Amino acid sequence: MKMKERMSKLNFMEEIALTKEEREIKAWAGKAFREPWFELVRRCAKIKSGEELSDDEIWLHPFFVNVLVDVRLVCKSMQTLKVSKFVSGNLFTIILSKKEDKVIWACVEKEQDGVFVSARTLDVTERWADKMAELLFIDNMKGAYELACDVARKKEIADSIGAIKVANIMFFKTIKDAYEKSGDGKNLPLFLFSLLDAVKTNVDRKWIRFFPDVPLAKIIRFSYPLVKYLAAIGHPVSRILSLKPVDSMIKAYYSYLLPIKVAL
Repeated sequence: MKMKERMSKLNFMEEIALTKEEREIKAWAGKAFREPWFELVRRCAKIKSGEELSDDEIWLHPFFVNVLVDVRLVCKSMQTLKVSKFVSGNLFTIILSKKEDKVIWACVEKEQDGVFVSARTLDVTERWADKMAELLFIDNMKGAYELACDVARKKEIADSIGAIKVANIMFFKTIKDAYEKSGDGKNLPLFLFSLLDAVKTNVDRKWIRFFPDVPLAKIIRFSYPLVKYLAAIGHPVSRILSLKPVDSMIKAYYSYLLPIKVAL
């Protein structure tokens, strides 16, 4: 195989035609969500296999909140709470384009004893992704789930899939907006209030959904009336928190306090 063809295979995600907006959101989501999550899973896998983490590996900067957390504590918490049970075990994650007419990213996350221990991305230029997009475009979640199970088995990634998680790329846009509105998370109270709006929007527009009906989805639906109420009363609070003097004071306060470490 020629070098150009090999590089094309390695960079398969670039072959998926995306709009400028989708490319920007996908790049941000990769830094804010995928990279820290994959790193956390990698370190949890080391702990589960009995390996010791190095001093540099113990502390992790998760997602977009400017704190450092102890990976050992996170792993123990996941195991104690059986976090994977909230999504019914092995998880097949699918990210759709804004129009939901194509799969632009996918991965399989495997769990062991309540802890996610591996995350493997899939080539979405393969034929299965086109079929997946067709099923999800007509909201055939059962058919998409069955296809995901088949793909995972044929690729020898997992014997079973507990659930599929499907997100529109705009799901990440709502969180990105909340993050940027709060000065890249530096105004933490403003970020939390803005995040309520993001959750409400994502539920209203079905930009995040699961199949089968996993416990996490039930919790989201059960909590939605409260989120909707808090988002409504949070608007005036958000405006106050956005005022430059208030915003500057809060950012200065958190810049002084953070990053902090959450120890065992």
